Amino acid sequence: GAGGGPWAGSQSRWFAHPINMNMIDSDFNPPASEKPLYKNEFVNKPAAEHQTDAKNAVKHPVVHDTKELIRSHAGDPHQTYGVAEYSHIHYDQAREPTFPRKPDLAKGELASGAQLIRTDVWHDPKEPAITSIAKFSPENFRPVGWAENAPQPTTTVPAGTLDFRANRLPIGHADRRPWIYFLAASGGFIATSLIRAVACKLVHTMWPAKDVFAAGIVEVDLRPVREGQNFVVKWRNKPVFIRKRTPEMIEASKKDDPIAPSMREPATDAERCKKPDWLICIGVCTHLGCIPQPDAGNWGGYFCPCHGSHYDHAGRIRQGPAPKNLELPPYSFIDENTVKLG
Repeated sequence: GAGGGPWAGSQSRWFAHPINMNMIDSDFNPPASEKPLYKNEFVNKPAAEHQTDAKNAVKHPVVHDTKELIRSHAGDPHQTYGVAEYSHIHYDQAREPTFPRKPDLAKGELASGAQLIRTDVWHDPKEPAITSIAKFSPENFRPVGWAENAPQPTTTVPAGTLDFRANRLPIGHADRRPWIYFLAASGGFIATSLIRAVACKLVHTMWPAKDVFAAGIVEVDLRPVREGQNFVVKWRNKPVFIRKRTPEMIEASKKDDPIAPSMREPATDAERCKKPDWLICIGVCTHLGCIPQPDAGNWGGYFCPCHGSHYDHAGRIRQGPAPKNLELPPYSFIDENTVKLG
């Protein structure tokens, strides 16, 4: 507390500490400004007002008890680690506040209201120089260490916040690059992972289901098919003609190979049939989707009664409005007696 008045001897003034940053005065922690004469304030006041304060202010009695001096918990005032890196923390770190010596008016030094430039009030030599108007006169100063002469900040974390000027690296410094590279690589990896996850989800939603895949592959046993017979199976909801051709059918189809280039959709018998004995084609007319009749038409292969399209024994369009040959499904022979469609 202040060194006199109602608080004399009742408590000593403690500054804020790292746990309690608040230094705002309260009824339990009276400010030195209670005695305006002894407030360490830098104000631009006329000298006459200072003289009025000196006449009207209550004079403090002499302090005899060391408890009434400022006691600091902070230890060494030159501590430069931990909370001491806060700007202006030197208010809290000083064992005793340091003030200029009393001015010698006989020598014309610092009369009341004089200009003050760079004093020892600022404990941290790294702080910039200050220019202020202060109340300096012999009546306004008590010996160093009296509580009423102490600087009275309101917090240990003023606008100056943390001061890292001593260990701040310049932009582009080599020691900063590994951290920047690490952040960039980590961010890129995370972003790439997220993009990959989203892309995989989108692609998977477009894949057909497994039952659709299974329905697209059909294995057919060819042993029941007799020579000359047109066997029909269902594949992907379409009829597929599987015909075991007779030698006469094969000969008639190959006989027309020389004129294949002049056909509506040129194709030789070998290009239409992977094995000469077997013709495998989709039984849908390429005109309007009707189902042709086997063993009919002018060429004895297939005939579409809807609009009169004629196909030969290789499924090639020979006459009528159909624009293309009968479509060939993807197929392969697993063995002599089994064919796989799809």
